[in-house]
Amino acid sequence: MSLDLKKYRGVATSLAAVGIASRSYSIIDRIANALSYDSVSRALYENSRILENLLRRSIETEGAEGIFEEPHKEKEGLKVVKIVSKKDNTRVVDTVSGYLADDEQIKNFLEDASKNIRIARSVASYAMSMVASALSKREEKEA
Repeated sequence: MSLDLKKYRGVATSLAAVGIASRSYSIIDRIANALSYDSVSRALYENSRILENLLRRSIETEGAEGIFEEPHKEKEGLKVVKIVSKKDNTRVVDTVSGYLADDEQIKNFLEDASKNIRIARSVASYAMSMVASALSKREEKEA
């Protein structure tokens, strides 16, 4: 049975964005090593809580910090997720190609992962590859 990971791109992007923003990949690791659906569900709940906080921060700082989506500059119809942070006197921007998962995508992912834990593990691997790709293209500018 092959997995169609494209249908979980939003979930993988959401995991990658939180990992980059928090500078911690423990949520992705917990899903990648999950032995049960409960572990996946708890990790995704935690990711959603952190993501909500980062989205709120982006709104409150008018994009100076946090996470937000925008259209892809080179590929019409696609989106990117920008993760903006400050380090010392430097503005750091990491970009993940993809989009943040909506509640329906999260629901479908959880339902599918409850039937096959391999789906969750594969999405975690996908998310970690997105992290590596984003970090390789990091932009840093004096604030």
